[in-house]
Amino acid sequence: MFFDHLKQLLNGEAHVENNEKDIRRAVAGLLVHASRIDGNISPAEEAARDRLLKEKFDLADGEIASLVMAAESEEKEAVDFYHFTRTIKDTYDREHRGRIIEMLWEIVLADGVIEAHEANLVWRVSGILGFTTRENGDFRRVVQERLGQASRG
Repeated sequence: MFFDHLKQLLNGEAHVENNEKDIRRAVAGLLVHASRIDGNISPAEEAARDRLLKEKFDLADGEIASLVMAAESEEKEAVDFYHFTRTIKDTYDREHRGRIIEMLWEIVLADGVIEAHEANLVWRVSGILGFTTRENGDFRRVVQERLGQASRG
């Protein structure tokens, strides 16, 4: 077993596996944070979160449940969300980071109400991931159009 692990390390395989787990937890952590930030996790937000994770990482329902439980635990322990964003920024190119912002907007828009602190969260994460306020607004409009919602504000 030790030699198998050493072989994986030397071939870079263990790093890839750990990196995939890290990025999954980081994305899930942000989505969990976005769904909880208003103090009320609606069924629509929960369904959107699970659907987005399933689509992004091609996960089975049981894997989603385990990932969300781990992310909820990490999110509760986190002082802030910067360790999530750091992992995302270090792992994904600009296009994929933009998709993460769209995913956050899908969570925020899922219940049909945009609270100020929800919008602020997405704006802050967007900035950390290298996007301007205008680009964040563009992401929001794209998601609203996809969801068939009228643009507000």
